[in-house]
Amino acid sequence: MSRGFSVVELLVVLVVIGVLSAASTFYILGHRRLFRPDEQAMRIVDALQEARQRSLTQRETMRVEIDLTDRMVRIIDENSPTTADDDVLVRASVLYPSAEVRTGTRPPDILTNPEESMPVPIADFRPSIYPPSATHTVCTLRFLRNGAVVDQGADALGSNATTIGATLYLWTPKSQSENETEIARAITVIGATGAIRSWEYDRALESTNKWKDSRRSGTYGGQGGN
Repeated sequence: MSRGFSVVELLVVLVVIGVLSAASTFYILGHRRLFRPDEQAMRIVDALQEARQRSLTQRETMRVEIDLTDRMVRIIDENSPTTADDDVLVRASVLYPSAEVRTGTRPPDILTNPEESMPVPIADFRPSIYPPSATHTVCTLRFLRNGAVVDQGADALGSNATTIGATLYLWTPKSQSENETEIARAITVIGATGAIRSWEYDRALESTNKWKDSRRSGTYGGQGGN
């Protein structure tokens, strides 16, 4: 005659399931954290590429705002260049909190910039002059219909804007030291052409400059070496 499970046996099974679930959750959450700089970089690259394509095909200026105040990246169609009242939001994506992914300037423990064919300055974040992001801390890149990229200009119409490139950094700080990077990524935008490139910082490289083009080779979610 068969017998059922005892209470002790059921408790043992439940304890084992609980331990395995806790271990799996810890691993998954840690692994997701490693992917966040890549996810954030892809969101921003997608916005930049879409704005560039729209500016060339629609023959209108497309503005990308990387807004650290609202933690948003926006594509905005500026429509008529003679008025700021007809700007239209095309798309917006939410960015991770700065505690999870720092966006903006180069990490303190990385001393080199990605090597581009021409110098590309670090992205300039400043108070926006465009509604509705006025006074927010924003990096503004405006893609013109001739392919060039310019800054926000002197007013809400974008007057006196100058051609500008940008190197945007995305990185996660180490839990034990906020000034040291665990993972670092970068995006470069060439002002004269609007070309966009993604970069990965790989400490395992023997060269002095450890930035590599992440389109050619990448180890998503991690760095080698120390």
